[in-house]
Amino acid sequence: MGSEARPRTRITIVGTGLIGASIGLRLCSLPNRTFEVVGIDRDPEQIRTAKKRGAIDREARSFEDAVEGAGLVVLAVPILAGPRVMRDLAPYLSPGAVVTDTFSTKNEVLSWAAEYLPEGVSFVGGHPMAGKEENGAAAADAALFEGATWAIVPSPTASEAAVRTVVGMVEALGARPAYFDAAEHDQLTAAISHLPLFLSVALFRMVRDSPSWEDAALLAGPGFRDTTRLASGDPVLAQGIWRTNREALLHWLDRFTLQLRELRSLLADPEREEELGQLVTKTKLDRDVFIENPPRREPPSRAVDVPSTADALGQFIAGAMYQRLKEYTAKPPPIRPDDPALRRKLGIDDDD
Repeated sequence: MGSEARPRTRITIVGTGLIGASIGLRLCSLPNRTFEVVGIDRDPEQIRTAKKRGAIDREARSFEDAVEGAGLVVLAVPILAGPRVMRDLAPYLSPGAVVTDTFSTKNEVLSWAAEYLPEGVSFVGGHPMAGKEENGAAAADAALFEGATWAIVPSPTASEAAVRTVVGMVEALGARPAYFDAAEHDQLTAAISHLPLFLSVALFRMVRDSPSWEDAALLAGPGFRDTTRLASGDPVLAQGIWRTNREALLHWLDRFTLQLRELRSLLADPEREEELGQLVTKTKLDRDVFIENPPRREPPSRAVDVPSTADALGQFIAGAMYQRLKEYTAKPPPIRPDDPALRRKLGIDDDD
């Protein structure tokens, strides 16, 4: 069926697992929406569940069917599938379409977008800082992104219109958009998201492999369960992280190792007990401030008003689809991972 018989205003979600289906549930629940939500997934069970739960309006059977005429395409597949998906859907993207993603790293993703997506299509990277232990469309939640930070990482060629479109979607999902450069994003998420995953794996593995595991498991309470929760995540997600952000993860793992050594040194010396107590107290106070008043990153001055309702979002997608508005040239040039200023900001020594 040609695109003439379908609504022009369409959002396509590629991948209807936890993240993709949660996006769909929220979008489909918006009142007075003027767009259609189309889903596609290689897993028949996931797409059936997403459709049954109301996360999509229609299931597509091919990339041509899924993205033809779509104004916004959201990639919510495992990150290592990113290059293949971009390559396969590229021939069917309409001029002026916007592509975004939910991948947890960005440097390599922006390179893939530059290689595979056609000219006239804008890529605006996205990363929702939200998730659950459970996977799949059955665990999807329309409120999953409520109040969460959503990193916005535009490609160098993304139009201002494309950025507004993605920010409008993010706000419609209840999340808070925050702008980052790709290199900065990958370094910081390695510390606050990826490292905790691997620490969770290490802690659980250490105790589980202990000869006293059976007895330890009897005593394991909320502290152990909370600290090791991330170890129950999707192994495919973990693989994507270490393959696309290895150096940043190693950097923060080394820094954490140094922190552990310092703690061990304080603990081993009875004469430094007061110093250890001060460190624990200061850390508690600092974390309390972080929880009660988390920092916010204001949009750059170049940002413009974005749509905040379903109707405005739908109208914008349709209206911007066949236009190339002014290039997103006001933003500073991309930061390289080896940029001296970024390395100083993150505390990376030149010898690292």
